[in-house]
Amino acid sequence: MSTGNLEEVLDAARKLPIEERRLLTQELIKDTSLEAPSIPTLDALDAVERTLGAMKGLDRDTVIWLAEDEELCGY
Repeated sequence: MSTGNLEEVLDAARKLPIEERRLLTQELIKDTSLEAPSIPTLDALDAVERTLGAMKGLDRDTVIWLAEDEELCGY
């Protein structure tokens, strides 16, 4: 599979609704010859679903503070 096709497949998978992503992931796990998804794997999937869209970047003031702080930036 060429890189372009792989990127297209990954982009399409990212656009799936959450439940369809879960089903796809479970199918992929089965295809990797695991008999059943392990509990840690399912916990990780649940954590991703719970935090999806909830994480935010740094606010403007924090970015400025980081950029100007001599100790952090070594100026």
